[in-house]
Amino acid sequence: MTKTVTVVLNQHSDERVIQELASCLRANDEAAKQLRDFADSLENDQWAGGIKWQPKAGQILICNFGLGFQRPEMIKIRPVIVISPKVSPWTKLCIVLPISSHAPEPVLPHHFRLPDGLVPNEKYKEAWIKGDNVMTVGAHRLDRIKAGFRKYVAPEAPPDVLKEARRCVLHSAGMNSLTTHW
Repeated sequence: MTKTVTVVLNQHSDERVIQELASCLRANDEAAKQLRDFADSLENDQWAGGIKWQPKAGQILICNFGLGFQRPEMIKIRPVIVISPKVSPWTKLCIVLPISSHAPEPVLPHHFRLPDGLVPNEKYKEAWIKGDNVMTVGAHRLDRIKAGFRKYVAPEAPPDVLKEARRCVLHSAGMNSLTTHW
């Protein structure tokens, strides 16, 4: 099905960008699917605008895993728990674990169910850490979680939850022997 769409451009260089995007979408390949997923996230999700401050280990933020990642990698905006400590000087990189609203099947040693209410979003009534998805991301992908009209939060997980998150990473990396005395 062919459809004509009118686009208003702000800059002359945008015309070339729009033509490239249209060409990519017409190809209907994996890159087109990634663009459609990205557009869907713009419409339906909170957008991560980037943070200018170094988060603490245990803080819960949102992360934009949009463009630049492909399936089976994480490809959408979702909450994460920061597991890297504060460092000086700050490199603008953080080690995070994505948080899922779906229970893993089966539950393995690198999975951990977060306490109820820790993630401030109705979708995350049940929230899970999956330690096999550990990632290092730039601060430009992170932001506080929208918790209401003009209200943004970055809650901190209790120390025992942070410890469990780090334990999950060790289990997923085959270093579970390091957790025996925890």
